[in-house]
Amino acid sequence: MGKQINYYMGYQDFLSVAQAALDCGCIIYRHAYEDGRWNLIGGTTLDIVKPNCRRYYFHIPALGSFDRKLVSDNAYLSDDSLFCVIEAGFTIPGKQEMDKNRLYIVTGRYTDDGCWVSCPDMLTKVYNKLVWVVKKTAPYTEFEHFVVNPMYEGEKFKSKEYISPEFYELVQSKDYKLG
Repeated sequence: MGKQINYYMGYQDFLSVAQAALDCGCIIYRHAYEDGRWNLIGGTTLDIVKPNCRRYYFHIPALGSFDRKLVSDNAYLSDDSLFCVIEAGFTIPGKQEMDKNRLYIVTGRYTDDGCWVSCPDMLTKVYNKLVWVVKKTAPYTEFEHFVVNPMYEGEKFKSKEYISPEFYELVQSKDYKLG
């Protein structure tokens, strides 16, 4: 089980979220293609966040180790790693369309014997701080927009989304579709 906030936010706006994670003591990891395979590389400064890599992991070292090899091999995170990582990302707009991204944490899990184990309070606290930064950077806005789904081609939908002013402008003035 988990908890997430979905949003439309670009690279420049995401830097404020990444900086808040660094201020909370996180190590930021991103995917990098090296030596013919994908690896996770980490950093403790903002230069780890690159405009062409949209998915990140904010690791809180005080809560445990993060098995980077599992993530690099596209395997699921181990149970121990789930409670020390916040998944995050930003949107890279495509040609006339853009997809949501999110902040995500696991709120708990069941052990093999059926007992519920909640995530550490510190993980929730850091997540909530990052959510606050997202809401400040990409306010909850009601607007009309087109969607990527071809079944609804030409129809506008009214919805409320967390969207940065930059992307709101693209949707309103250039009719970008939301995915």
